[in-house]
Amino acid sequence: MNALNIVAHIPAEFDAGDPAFPSVWDEEVEHAQLRRELYVIRAPEETEVSVCEAVPDAPIDFEGDGQGGADITRIPSTQVAQSEVQGTAHLSSECSVAGFSNGPGGLYAVPEEEGADPVFVCTPLKVLARFSDREGKNNGRLVSVKSARGMWLDIPVRNSDLQTSPQKVLAALLDYGLELAHSKSAAESLHIFLKRAEPNRHLQSVGRMGWVDDTNRSFLIGGTKIGCQDVLPLGVMQSEALTEAGDAESWKHSVGALCRKNPLMILAASLAFSGPLLELGGRDSGGLHFRGASSSGKTTLLKLAASVWGGPRLISPWHATQNGLEAIAARMNGMLLPLDELAEISAKALHGTIYMLGNGSGKARMNKDANLAEQAAWTLALISSGEISIGEKLREARLEVMPGHEVRLIDIEADGRDHGVFDWLHGMSDGAQFAEAVQTATRQTYGAVGRQFVRQLFARDIEKMSLDVKRDARQYAATWLGHLNIAPEGQVSRVAARFSLIGVAGEMATQFGLTGWEEGEAVAAAESAFLDWCERRLGPKFEAVEAYVKPLQEFLSANLNAMPVVKGPHEDGVQPIGWRDASTVYLSVETWEQIYPGEQGTQAAKAMVDLQMLMPGEGKRLARKAPRSIPGPRKRVYTAVVENVMNYKPR
Repeated sequence: MNALNIVAHIPAEFDAGDPAFPSVWDEEVEHAQLRRELYVIRAPEETEVSVCEAVPDAPIDFEGDGQGGADITRIPSTQVAQSEVQGTAHLSSECSVAGFSNGPGGLYAVPEEEGADPVFVCTPLKVLARFSDREGKNNGRLVSVKSARGMWLDIPVRNSDLQTSPQKVLAALLDYGLELAHSKSAAESLHIFLKRAEPNRHLQSVGRMGWVDDTNRSFLIGGTKIGCQDVLPLGVMQSEALTEAGDAESWKHSVGALCRKNPLMILAASLAFSGPLLELGGRDSGGLHFRGASSSGKTTLLKLAASVWGGPRLISPWHATQNGLEAIAARMNGMLLPLDELAEISAKALHGTIYMLGNGSGKARMNKDANLAEQAAWTLALISSGEISIGEKLREARLEVMPGHEVRLIDIEADGRDHGVFDWLHGMSDGAQFAEAVQTATRQTYGAVGRQFVRQLFARDIEKMSLDVKRDARQYAATWLGHLNIAPEGQVSRVAARFSLIGVAGEMATQFGLTGWEEGEAVAAAESAFLDWCERRLGPKFEAVEAYVKPLQEFLSANLNAMPVVKGPHEDGVQPIGWRDASTVYLSVETWEQIYPGEQGTQAAKAMVDLQMLMPGEGKRLARKAPRSIPGPRKRVYTAVVENVMNYKPR
């Protein structure tokens, strides 16, 4: 037979009903006889056939009952880890297998008989790499199939399935476009090829998007892999909205430019850029809730933030189930989760959902083997919108607003600017026209700028950058806290840390040339939002304490050093006006009434408890039991935190 070009299909003259082609697989038939029963085409002489050592495999029953073995994990090339090239068929690690020729026309079995023609097995197929998880378990091979449309589609095949469920392996390959020769021996030959294939390349399988593990060596965004190439996402559901339109430069000129002189827009975009920095900065998941009247522009802020990573469909409704939000959050690890219309979720569901999203882990579940399945985990930025605040929603069901709710999803007033959420309309007639311009821009260009932001991170020393992010965020937060007229308590400090990281992210994006903003605009927007939050949360408390703090400051200035130390020597028979330790003073009820006579005592104590100047007792008591180290019976005392009292500055 003259040499013919290899084709990717069995010729039309092939007759599957011909008696020469067995309809039932006979395990006793020798491999050489099977080759003779196949329709054969000679490979072109220029086709290179590389041979590698392999141990022959025993025949596998492809007509079994299909029982046993886990389901095949199948993903198209657009879901496989990559750098700038879609799919992994370009990898140079494709291996050759003894007894087979794998050319552009497909896979052929090479008969042992000298001069015999190669036997067509299937259309083009490659074994690109081996894979296993970080612990070296769950091994398999990454197989790539060329579909009828000419696309290379990558299919992870687990070794357990290849051994125990070959029918499932074959079904997976056929579903993704593989065309098999009409003889059943083709399936057997394909199975032998897959088992013998020993590619040199090894990939680590990973189970999440974003930073794939705590080494921060690779970052996955949809079908794009940035950083280390030798990872393979398995069991990862990705958001279809993590796509790109336009490029980073077009986003800067069409979207970023509209943010100029609009602090809330800069804040929202900076929040989106902060997603990858949360893990580098050692921060938990969390973000901002933009609260405002209808048509104020708050949904526009969500679309703006979403455009950093993907299209408008990236925004999810709050009314999704908790399990649904858990799955969505896992897909958006290291990026941004936008949630719209807070009013649509029930108060009871919201109470737990905020903690779940902020804590970064889903429910513990059992797998089919009754073992604990791997929990979904994430670290991401959150952006939310609604006409009411988190606290107002929770109070609908008479649920207590916990400090954890307020620091995980920080309330931002979104309708108090000159034009709703906007300050400068860039020459447009009103806020509605400007909002439409922003939304149009985000529909036309999205996704690329977030990817470019991550590429810029990898262009630098990740470890050093992590330290720089922590340092800069810490310095900004300390400066802002210094503007307050009280010593900050834990909740305020945590909110300052959240805003400072958002500011750092926006400044980094600007330094990377991605935003078109002036240097310092992102930090200024974050600082302004933090101080506004402090004013809304602490303003009434400042007003309440203003009339009472000065008498206590004057009393402590005059008497603090004269008070005996709690664990120090005491003069018998003398009742001091109070006691002190390194950070606290303990004032008797009599002393407190001297400072604040009559009803002032209760009012002063309540106001100071609200600002952490006074440590309350159990329940609703304002005074607490004296330390046991104070001599005599344990009476109740007013316990003042010296630093918080003395650092308070009248507004």
